[in-house]
Amino acid sequence: MIDVSLLGWLLVTLTSPLALVLLLVALGSVAYLGVTALEAAPRRRGARAVGTGAAACALAAGMVGLRVGAGAGATVPTAAVGIAAAAAIGATAACAWTFGARAAAALGAARARRSAAALRAGDERRRLLAASQRAYAEGDDLAAETAAADDAVARLRAAVGSLAGARAALEAKRAGAQDGPQSEERPEASALAEDLARACDEAALKLSMGQRVLAAAEAAALRIACNAPLRRLLRRRPREATQALATLGAGALAPAAASIEAFLGEVRAARAEVVEIAERRAPGAPGAPGEDGATGPEGAEGPAALALRELAAMESAYGALLERLRLAELHASARASVEQVESAAGALSATARAAEIDPAAIGALVTEIARAESAVAAAAPEAGGSRALAEALAAGSGALDRSDATSLAELIAALRELR
Repeated sequence: MIDVSLLGWLLVTLTSPLALVLLLVALGSVAYLGVTALEAAPRRRGARAVGTGAAACALAAGMVGLRVGAGAGATVPTAAVGIAAAAAIGATAACAWTFGARAAAALGAARARRSAAALRAGDERRRLLAASQRAYAEGDDLAAETAAADDAVARLRAAVGSLAGARAALEAKRAGAQDGPQSEERPEASALAEDLARACDEAALKLSMGQRVLAAAEAAALRIACNAPLRRLLRRRPREATQALATLGAGALAPAAASIEAFLGEVRAARAEVVEIAERRAPGAPGAPGEDGATGPEGAEGPAALALRELAAMESAYGALLERLRLAELHASARASVEQVESAAGALSATARAAEIDPAAIGALVTEIARAESAVAAAAPEAGGSRALAEALAAGSGALDRSDATSLAELIAALRELR
């Protein structure tokens, strides 16, 4: 029995020397497979250092605490098992480092590809959304709807034309049958004439119904075409500008006015477009305006007239709003000018108040001058000088007490004259 222990802990008990040999072969096989896998795989920086370090640490640990067997003969199997285990551990660590790094790189690349795909998908969604919003604002669906209505009217007109041609052919055949030689005694000729008359009547009835349907379809197509500019304007109205007026106040006056003025230009262009559509699609028909915008006898309720009235109302409403915005801009400009004037006047008033002469300071100055003059007079007294000085001081003090408009220069001049 051979005991294999590490740092006093029993790891495994081998039953025979053959089992020890098989253990050494297994550890060597692990080391060989690890080295072979490292040679086949792309070289990874740091793998050799990791494997060497792990093998060195394992060998040191084996030399310190590994024991295979007991007694004096345990040195050789211990060394063999330690070296084989160190080689296997080093190869395994190098393989783990290499293939772990490859797996991490693969995971990072996959994550980057997914992120890039998500970004591309988001950009594509935003592009499609922007294109959809732009197409909605430009009225591409309205143009498609108008084109579809025109195609339907064209097909209906072609069908009515074919029906008119069939009716004309039946009428011609009927006229030929009536003008040709007939025998009133032949019942076949009478039955044929009745069938032709019946077919002509049915064709005339169907043609009349088809023409009425065609007229209604043309009116519907005209209404769709005339309403398309109005519907497009309803989508493009400057709602952001009006909302900004409610939330931002006076700061949004100029941008809102510019936006509304641009929208009024679009309204005028839409009116010209409606007039052109009505003239092109239904010249002379009810609802088609003339050169001056007037309509025919029944045009007051026609599609073009109704669209023009709606556009005129829209232009009037936004025009009035634009005028009020211009007036509000003038008021705001005047208010700003008044505030600037008030600010400048306030600053000047504060400066003027700060520049006012303090009566107390004037009094102190006069007192100092009087004392100085008194000292000079005491040093060189003159006859009558004290009385004149007293009179001057009394006059100056009385003027200051009464807040007379006596200037500092006059007081000082009076004192100077006393000398």
